[in-house]
Amino acid sequence: MRFQREILFHYRSHFSFITKLALPISFLVLLWMAYGSYMDGERTVIEQQQQQLLTIAKLNSTSIESFFDEQMHTLQILTGNREMSLAIANKNEAVIDENLSAYYAAKKDSIYRISQVNLEGRVVHTFPKRTRRDAIKAYELIKDDIQRVLREKKPFIASAKLEKQGNYIVHLFQPVYLDGKFQGALISVVNLNAVYEKLLKPIRVGTKGYIHVKDQQGYYLMHPSEENIGLSLSAIKAKYPGLDYRDLEKLFKIQLTQEQGSAFYHSYWWGDEFYTKTKKIEAFSRVHLGDSFWVVAAAMNYDDVREPIAQNRIKTIEIFSMIVLTLACAVYIIMRTKKNKEALEYETRYLRELNNKNELLRKKDLQLQHSQKLQLIGTISGEIAHDFNNLLTPIRGYAEIMLSRIEPAEEIYDYVSEIYDASEKARLIIEEILLLSRLESGKVKKNAPVKVEEQVEEALGLIKSFLSPKVNAVFKKRVDSAVIFANKVQIHQVIMNLCNNAYQAMKTTGGELKIILDTFPLQEVKKIRENVLEVSDYVTLSVLDTGRGMSDDTLQKIFDPFFTTKPTGEGTGLGLYIVQSILEKHQGFITVDSELGKGSTFTVYLPKTEFVAKETEININPVFTEQKRILLVDDKQRVLKAMRRGLESYGFHVETESDSVEALQRFEKSPNHYDLVITDQAMPYLTGTELAERIKVINPSMKIILITGYVEDHVVAYKERLIIDEYMCKPVAGSDMAQMIYKVLQS
Repeated sequence: MRFQREILFHYRSHFSFITKLALPISFLVLLWMAYGSYMDGERTVIEQQQQQLLTIAKLNSTSIESFFDEQMHTLQILTGNREMSLAIANKNEAVIDENLSAYYAAKKDSIYRISQVNLEGRVVHTFPKRTRRDAIKAYELIKDDIQRVLREKKPFIASAKLEKQGNYIVHLFQPVYLDGKFQGALISVVNLNAVYEKLLKPIRVGTKGYIHVKDQQGYYLMHPSEENIGLSLSAIKAKYPGLDYRDLEKLFKIQLTQEQGSAFYHSYWWGDEFYTKTKKIEAFSRVHLGDSFWVVAAAMNYDDVREPIAQNRIKTIEIFSMIVLTLACAVYIIMRTKKNKEALEYETRYLRELNNKNELLRKKDLQLQHSQKLQLIGTISGEIAHDFNNLLTPIRGYAEIMLSRIEPAEEIYDYVSEIYDASEKARLIIEEILLLSRLESGKVKKNAPVKVEEQVEEALGLIKSFLSPKVNAVFKKRVDSAVIFANKVQIHQVIMNLCNNAYQAMKTTGGELKIILDTFPLQEVKKIRENVLEVSDYVTLSVLDTGRGMSDDTLQKIFDPFFTTKPTGEGTGLGLYIVQSILEKHQGFITVDSELGKGSTFTVYLPKTEFVAKETEININPVFTEQKRILLVDDKQRVLKAMRRGLESYGFHVETESDSVEALQRFEKSPNHYDLVITDQAMPYLTGTELAERIKVINPSMKIILITGYVEDHVVAYKERLIIDEYMCKPVAGSDMAQMIYKVLQS
């Protein structure tokens, strides 16, 4: 006993020594980790601030570029006005002055003045009026630019010019044509100080920071201090001698040679009474206007960055203190632990929790991979569905036109009716592809009574076309009526997927593919699964094969997405996953029995309904409407032609355009000529929503219908914003469009 006590004492002393030694080591390790965390945090804050400044510079560059693009566009609209062109050609001064004054009144917050240049290069009209001395001085600034526009006869933005100390102006030149003949040009003058006040000055950058702009020679074009406008770095050095400009010289060099970037440097705040050398952060980005570029820069005080760094330091100290305190408590608890059993139980709980976390992490990773695969499938399915809908539009549209012009008694009526039915079924299948890939077609049909035996016979007719001679397909019907309340296309897909799997299992060896249709009472179904829908009977559909069968391990995974036993390239692993998803939507379920070497049996259970299934009918209802003028836009000529003829059959006057840009130009020329615009969504240059947005700017009251392959979130958003009045999903026929036109025009 004494010997055991001595051993125990020695063990405890050794443990105490190790614990005391581990405590300072742990403290030093934590201190090192805390310091590393602080330094990482400081670098992160600085990098984030640099990125934020660069974002501000980019946004302001884009803002300036958009401003001048808008000015050029509005000036182009004025020169494209035929009344204005005729007045310039005929030297009608009253009309010219009226148009120039109206344009200036509309744009006076953006432009300085507007002038007209004749074919001899003389400025003959200016609004607002100027003195002769000012006019001569202004002409000297732009005489070379006037010769350029007369020579090139093209629109351009001239380089910025210093009109007077502290004020730059920019001239925008837009040629005037009448019936293709050059008549002169209009000049819009923009005051950069006004641009600065409107776009850049309201933006706050730190406590003392600001936005400023230089040209490609390094002269300040826009600056909060008007005294610096028009000065280059060399001029600033001459104006403020005795200061340190080394960092500023390096910064100017970088800004005039690189497209964008950021830098730390030392400089001065020129608005202060006393110039003190200060550390700053500046980010810059270029904006290209005409043949030159400007550098838009955002500068701020480095002290503004130090504040969050100091806050981060305090948080780091707090976290470190909490960790040290936690560690001290843990050591205290460990040192007071007397029983190895408790330590072992603690370790066991820790390992169990760690194992659970690892398992949870593995499942989350699998879910992420699954989500990414489904997203990819959704993208591909959307593109495929769009292309097929473009093919189905002329098929369905011409079939509808032919049905309206053929008497039902004629033999060809049945042929065309079959074409129409086939196109309708293809449209429904494409809708299901979009639905299962988590896209929306806008036309998914509701559930209805479905005769299961008809779907089996239709599926067998398709399957037998590709069965090998070694596989025999048999259908046994043990009930007279098996009607379920379901989506016909989805049930057809379930049968096709199960039959295809059975065939694949016997593809090389041969065998028998048997389909058995039966009903089961509710009591028998509840023996298989307890939580089921309470109906009197269930319809059962069993698909049996005599193939190679499946192992228990395979049976556990067959309903997992993307699981397949087929060689690479021969299977997607989605067939049974889709089957199970469809059955769950219909409050049904599926069971499987399999044995290696003997085959497999898949049995589907679906609630039986007492409703009577109705035969599918073709519903072509012509819509009465007055003759309206419609602008129809689609980049696919076949689709465009089919839709035009479908609309003309209902009495509409249709003008077509396959290029969205030309369609916009046609509308700009005659904005009140049309009663309604129908446009496709997926087009080059301008998409349907972009075209609609620009048309609404020109004529806000114009009715617009968007045609798309599938409904995306932004399409719904455009309708909610009233940019489009309605949307339709391809394929569309004349009756579909006529009904929608009637609805939109009556709204």
